[in-house]
This record gives sequence, C-alpha cells and structure tokens, in this order.
Amino acid sequence: MKKCDEAMEAQIEGQINSRGCTCMTAVLDPQKSSLKTVICRDCGKKFKTNMDTEYCSDCMKKHK
Repeated sequence: MKKCDEAMEAQIEGQINSRGCTCMTAVLDPQKSSLKTVICRDCGKKFKTNMDTEYCSDCMKKHK
C-alpha cells in the first residue's frame, strides 16, 4: 500500500473512532434505503422493492 493511501486510511479510521468533523464522517454514514418491505398477496413471500406493487416477481410472471 502506498504511503499516501496508508495516511488516508489512518485519517478515516481516526474520524470514525472519534466521530470528529462531520464533513469527513458524512461521507461514511450509511444512506437511507428507498426499498420497502412488502408481502406478496398471492404467495406470501416477503421481499424488498422500490416499486408500488403487491406481488413478487414470480407471481407477476404468473399473472401476465
């Protein structure tokens, strides 16, 4: 690993552990997901989707 990469890793590690400057840790914070959990009305399978649907992909194929 290059020295500049090691220095960057050490800086990021220090920011994570100390929760210092928010400008550095904002990049590392997890983003909220747009996925929602839905239960299929046909088979009862639980799945995640970002579409407005009530059926899983398998049941959508059956209904077409």
